[in-house]
Amino acid sequence: MQVFTVIGLWADTEQRFATHVLAKDAVDAEIICTQLNEGLTVCGVIRGRHECVDREPSMSFSSPEGL
Repeated sequence: MQVFTVIGLWADTEQRFATHVLAKDAVDAEIICTQLNEGLTVCGVIRGRHECVDREPSMSFSSPEGL
């Protein structure tokens, strides 16, 4: 078993989603994640643990200009 980062979005809100899953391969990681999160659209699966930049507590934008 390996750690995979699953990246996607919620189809109804288009909000980004990222989580870490323990699985045998990338396909298994996608299956596990979609079974646990109904309504999720998976955009990609990356082997290993990768943190998203917007998960950092120090990253905060109050306006589109800050992006």
